[in-house]
Amino acid sequence: MSFYGFARGIARPFVKLLFRYNLEGAENIPQGSFVLCANHVSLLDPVCIACAFKPKISFMAKTELNKGILGKLLKKAGMIFVNRKQADLGAIRQCVDVLKSGGSVGIFPQGTRVKGKAEASQGLEGASMICTLSRTQALPVAVIYPSGKAGVFRKTRLVVGKPVPIEEFAAVGDRTVQSQYIFGKVCEIIDNDGN
Repeated sequence: MSFYGFARGIARPFVKLLFRYNLEGAENIPQGSFVLCANHVSLLDPVCIACAFKPKISFMAKTELNKGILGKLLKKAGMIFVNRKQADLGAIRQCVDVLKSGGSVGIFPQGTRVKGKAEASQGLEGASMICTLSRTQALPVAVIYPSGKAGVFRKTRLVVGKPVPIEEFAAVGDRTVQSQYIFGKVCEIIDNDGN
């Protein structure tokens, strides 16, 4: 068993109990590789997603987390650290390598946690770049906290949308517009949700 699988197995029952996550739309999760694109509200987002999804997800995370024992554990779990202050081609390359080897990558196209309304224009261009270079479909996932914020014993909903193939987003414009199109699919889930 991998370290990721071991850590997830230990964490899952506690995360499920404390943060009451529920996965909706699991039938939309494709076989094989995908780039999971989600809105980012709380530090709990990647934890709940990792516990809820069966496939291993290698999440991108800010390089500031790559320190000490925590950094070593996260790296061992497959975390890909990215320098948000520059175009981190090394991190992009790592994502592409994971995808081409059959794995899946998780990114938060907003680039940081956003407490307010998620909007398509917040989608940064990394999403389309990673999908295009690896020839991998995007998977929109909406993280919804019905109470308005994350917290212990507050419900967490993870709503999976339909995969977005490269051919679909490649036709809408340049890389920035493509990424906004992909993140727009996440926003649509949130906007159309009745809780």
